[in-house]
Amino acid sequence: MRSSALRGVRTYGLFMKKCFVISPIGQPGSVVRRQADAVLNYIIEPALKHMEIEAVRADTLAEPGLITDQLIGAILNYDLCIADLSGQNPNVFYELAIAQAAERPVVLLKLAGENVPFDVKDYRLIEYDLELKSIMDGTWISALKNQITCVLAPDYKPPRLLASKIISRSAGFRAYLLDARSEEFGDAPRFPEVAQQAAEYCYLMGTSLEFWAEEDGRRVLNDLVTRRILVRVLIMDPENPGLPLMINTDLPTEDLEDVKQKTERMHNYFHRIEVKAGSTLQMRRLVAGLPHFQLMITERTALVLQYMFSRTIPGSPVQQYPSGSQLHRAFLDEFDKLWKLSEGPGTRAITAKP
Repeated sequence: MRSSALRGVRTYGLFMKKCFVISPIGQPGSVVRRQADAVLNYIIEPALKHMEIEAVRADTLAEPGLITDQLIGAILNYDLCIADLSGQNPNVFYELAIAQAAERPVVLLKLAGENVPFDVKDYRLIEYDLELKSIMDGTWISALKNQITCVLAPDYKPPRLLASKIISRSAGFRAYLLDARSEEFGDAPRFPEVAQQAAEYCYLMGTSLEFWAEEDGRRVLNDLVTRRILVRVLIMDPENPGLPLMINTDLPTEDLEDVKQKTERMHNYFHRIEVKAGSTLQMRRLVAGLPHFQLMITERTALVLQYMFSRTIPGSPVQQYPSGSQLHRAFLDEFDKLWKLSEGPGTRAITAKP
């Protein structure tokens, strides 16, 4: 199972957390723009800078392509959002709805004295002013930092607005979480990009995980190890009794013995890194259990490449789930369960080959 669709990397803003600022923007020189810039320059950016978080507003998105795609991608994938409800701008409420439906961490602001719609009146928000004294005292910077700290805390749980409703039934929304074929993964964050942004952990699971021996994969693994980011690798044991059932030999690129050989080679490749890296990189053989997907998960996001019996990897779906979402938690739990299951006497020793 060759993961050639996972190649490619961009290297910008790799290690800094990001915040998407949902805000009225208006035309250059307008009253709306001047107020939005003041809130950004005197309240939001100073608070974020103290916390080493980059602020990104829609008008500063630098990537080429459709602004709506980039905007929604930022909402779903950045570490948090800050939404300024001042002026009751419809675009702001549209973007806020996406963030809240996806259970993203969000901090709400509004200009003091303005009303807010019934739908959000029960949410905690910061009512700021742009008086010179408040700006000089940093009053709203401190308040905003406190709220950011709360929504980024490990135990914070965003409100579940949709409760048990299945958001993926909406094809339009799902398009930002799932690409029908992995070779179409193009404009979404690529596997090495997402891995390189890890600041706490990066877990990998799959059959052979060949991509990680290619140039981009080697570079990213070396970077993670150098930065002492915990990397755990759960790779298929060639003798796992379920492996033959995953291989469709009617497909031109699928051959059981070939997959076993690739898997064994990758065992030895990861083991050589493991020996040099010590506890920073840990590897186990998947001796029991049979995940039908390749997984890469960090504290920021989960990328899931679905194994399909009827398709090769380049034709299989890729799914992306941001941290804090139920599916990110589900795949993290799945990895943890299989990791523990693969510990103990049943795990075969790995013999490194020169």
